[in-house]
Amino acid sequence: MTSQDKLDYKTTVEDEHWRNEELQWARILSSGNPAKGIVLLYIQKACTAFHEFEPSWKEGALDEGQVEFFRKRLAKRVRQILVTMENNGLDTIKGAAELAEVLRSIESAKTLDELAELTEKMHSVNHLLSDSLEEK
Repeated sequence: MTSQDKLDYKTTVEDEHWRNEELQWARILSSGNPAKGIVLLYIQKACTAFHEFEPSWKEGALDEGQVEFFRKRLAKRVRQILVTMENNGLDTIKGAAELAEVLRSIESAKTLDELAELTEKMHSVNHLLSDSLEEK
C-alpha cells in the first residue's frame, strides 16, 4: 500500500519531486491538526508569491520604483506565517529561524534584485518547514 492509497488521494502530477511534495501536503492537511494545515497553506502562498514575483521582475514586467510595494507585500506574507506558528506552538520547529531570517532579508532589501534573490531561499525554507510540520 502506498502513501497515496492510505490518504485516499490520487495525484495527477507526473514529476516525481512535485508528486512527492503534493502527497506530503495531503498528509499534513489530513493530519487532523488545523494549525499545521493553515501554516502549510501560508507557506505555500508565500512561496508562490516569490515564484511569481521573481520571473516577473527578470522579464522586465516590474519597475524598480515598486520595491517598497513588493517588500511590504512579501514581508506581510512571511510575517503572517511566523505569527501563526508562534500562536500555535510551532515557532520552534526546524525552519522557523530560517524563515525569520528570510523576513529580515526582505525587510532590509533595497532593490527588486535583492528580493528576487530570496526566491530560492524561500523555496528551501518551504521544504524545511513542510518536513518539520509532517514530523511534529
